[in-house]
Amino acid sequence: MRLADLQALSGSRVVALCLLLYATEGVERMRNVIPAATILTLVFAAGCATKRYVREQVDPVRQRTEELARKNEEAMAQIAALEEKTSRGISRAEERAMGAEHLAKQAGQSADQARQSAERAAQTAESARTLAEQNRSRLSDLALYLENAEKFRLLEQETVLFGFNRSTLTPEARARLDALATKLAAQERYVVEVAGYADPTGPQDYNVVLSQKRADAVVRYLVSRQIPLRRIHRVGLGESEASGGPEARRAARRVEIRVFVPEATLPAAKTRTETAENRLN
Repeated sequence: MRLADLQALSGSRVVALCLLLYATEGVERMRNVIPAATILTLVFAAGCATKRYVREQVDPVRQRTEELARKNEEAMAQIAALEEKTSRGISRAEERAMGAEHLAKQAGQSADQARQSAERAAQTAESARTLAEQNRSRLSDLALYLENAEKFRLLEQETVLFGFNRSTLTPEARARLDALATKLAAQERYVVEVAGYADPTGPQDYNVVLSQKRADAVVRYLVSRQIPLRRIHRVGLGESEASGGPEARRAARRVEIRVFVPEATLPAAKTRTETAENRLN
């Protein structure tokens, strides 16, 4: 084998060829085939070729490894940045959630206040409606009362007698007037008519004056029994017909008392306390 042919072989192949010759031919045969200097040269060349081969195989791997390490560092940096960004995003989301919760709570409180205000307004409106209906009813009653204000009905009637040519009250007359005053104490609105009479004996003008005196005597007594004077109307009518003898003339010496009350009842006025309570409600 020529030296040029051996040098063309790679280092690993030269070593393999030497081992093969050693195994088959022996050392002497291998020396004859390949000189010692040539073997050393080939071994050295093979070593150099092996290192270059290793460099050629390792350098790309190292460069790839370094590139992967750099990319890994970049990826880790990106992951750290992403984690930080995510953390900030979560914090902002939590803050927004807390803000939204606070706003929702405020909105709920405002809604409760609005509901309470609406309920109070509804109660006020209902009170106003009730009061308007009550006022409408009272106005209707008042209109009916005013329409019948001049219409009266007879409630009580009493007659007291006097002596001949006298205008002083007898004990019996005072007793009758006492009973009448007691009944009137329970009444609120009434009118008392007092009409005095005389028998036909004597001049007519005198009898008119006498009948007036008898009516005045009754009025004074009623006033003394707490009957308001403003409620009393009195008149002296003079002679009264007395046909039939002494008893008829005795009955003519009289004062007739009649008590009248309105046919319509005045609507009850609302007290100030009740009105104030309605305003508060």
